[in-house]
Order: sequence, then structure tokens, then C-alpha cells
Amino acid sequence: MKRGILARRWRGHLVPWLLLLSLALNLVALFVPFLDMRRGLSTTEYSLPRSVWLLWDSGLYVLAVIIVVFSVCFPFFKLGVLIAIVCGWIHPRRRGSWLDMVERLGKWSMLDVFIVCLMIALANDQLLVNATPRIGILCFTFAIQISMVCSAWMEARLARPAPLAAIPRRSLRRLAVVQVLLTALVIAVLLVPFLEIDDWLLVDRPISIVTAIAGLWQTEARTLAVIVASFLAVAPLVSSAVSLTVLHGRWRHRDVNRARRALIVVRHWDMLDVFALALGIFLVEGRTFVKTELAWGAFLLALLLALYWPASAIYQRRIMRA
Repeated sequence: MKRGILARRWRGHLVPWLLLLSLALNLVALFVPFLDMRRGLSTTEYSLPRSVWLLWDSGLYVLAVIIVVFSVCFPFFKLGVLIAIVCGWIHPRRRGSWLDMVERLGKWSMLDVFIVCLMIALANDQLLVNATPRIGILCFTFAIQISMVCSAWMEARLARPAPLAAIPRRSLRRLAVVQVLLTALVIAVLLVPFLEIDDWLLVDRPISIVTAIAGLWQTEARTLAVIVASFLAVAPLVSSAVSLTVLHGRWRHRDVNRARRALIVVRHWDMLDVFALALGIFLVEGRTFVKTELAWGAFLLALLLALYWPASAIYQRRIMRA
């Protein structure tokens, strides 16, 4: 990106170059396969446009639109907004709201990545089916992660943290109890199987988030295994631990600003809600590849999210921002 068209704040900064790299990777991901799917002797290339076509051709119009919006259109829209900010084309008064909007929605572009990871994990050590990752899935994943890093970096550089509001000790105690329950539920979601293979031709194997990550690692998709582990296991557990640290610090009347900033960053990478939607789409789209049925872990995940979203709103108001 030329120096002359950048806003003064971003001249000589790494963010403009990262945005261009993310844009290039997103373009490449539209034209190269994500993975090869084999069932019996038939092999099919799975790509981002093809996943949309399969859903639409099956009459699943709502799911097709969801994939188009979040995995095809939104990444380019987000990059457009971020580039407009670094070029100074958005008024400073509106810059914060635009940045906050794309920052909150950016992680939902990972939908197709999680669908692909589910296919690879389910096909692990199966004789009659196989899923081999291709370069497209890595290009797309890195494109999304780079744009998320850029938006978080820009928000940290431009935003001013709001002061914390006072909170009664009774409310702190209640929040701590809720957080402990949520932490236990997160651990259960990671360990309890959420899918079971329901196909007489295949080896019946329950799949949990932990075993799915192990399956990715065993199939040599180790970069994806690390990414999925970071988003679905490490980030939720660290977020729970830091939330308890912030609550304890506020109970002791200590300075929690550093822990609060860390909590904002970590929660940005927690993607259990995105994974839940990807699981729902896979149950509809992926049954032609591997027939599956829901297990108890899926219901625990739904329960976690039902509690997580209202709890997240409370945390935003009480322990993260005023």
C-alpha cells in the first residue's frame, strides 16, 4: 500500500501490509480447493464456492446464504473497512463504531474452516472414507486470522479503555459462582463426545473436541490442529481463568486493568459459538460424506452457549467495560 494514501497514524506501520496479505490470501482461497473428500472410490474436491453450491442445490438456501455472507462476502467487507480506516477515508467519529462492528463479527468467517476440520477428524483412520486438506484451507484460515489480528491491533491503538464502574460485592459473588459453573461446562464440552458415526460401513467412533483435535494431528493437518485447539480449548479455558482473576481482583479492590485488557484479547479468540453453528451446518451438509448422529456433548455445547451469551453481556458491562 503506497505511503502517500495512508493516514499519518499508519505510515510506516505493519498493519497496512498485513491487510494486503490477508486480501491476497482471501482471493487465492476462492479459487483453490480446501480438501479432497473420498468415499469408496469416488473423490470430490471441496472448495468454498462448491460448499455454497452444494447447499443451494440441496434446497438449503438459508445455510447457503449464511456461508456466502460470513465466509465469502464478509472477509472482503471487513478488509475494505480496515483499509478505509488506515487510509483515513472514514471520519474519526464513525471510525470506532465501524471498527467495533467488524471486530465483533470477524470470527464468524471461520465457519467453513470448522466444517472442513470436522470432516477431516471424522475420516481419521477410516478405510472407506478419507479427507485430505489442501492449500486452500490454510490460505483462508491465515487470511481470516491476519485480518482478526489487524482489527484487534487497530482497536487497541485507537480505542481508549473505559473506566470500570463500581460493583456490589454480592454481585461479584454471584458472577464468580456463574463463572465457575461455566468453566466446568467448558471442560465438559471439550471432553464429552458431540457426534457419533452412524454408518455401518465405518468404524463407530464418538467425536469430542479433544478427539477431533487429536484426529487432525494424526492426519498431518497439524497447523489446523493447533489453530482449532487454540480457538476451541485454550482460549475458552484461559478466558475462564482470567475472568475469575478479574473478579477476585475486584473483590480485593486491586488494579485489574492489565487482566481486563488480557480478558478482552482472549475472549476475542474464543470460537465455541462459531463451532456450534459449523456443527449445525455439518449435520445437514456433511451427512452425504459421513452419516452421524448427535451425542450428549452437542447438548452441553448448546447449554453452554445459552448461558454464555447473557453472561458475556454482563461481563462486558461489569468487569470489562463500564
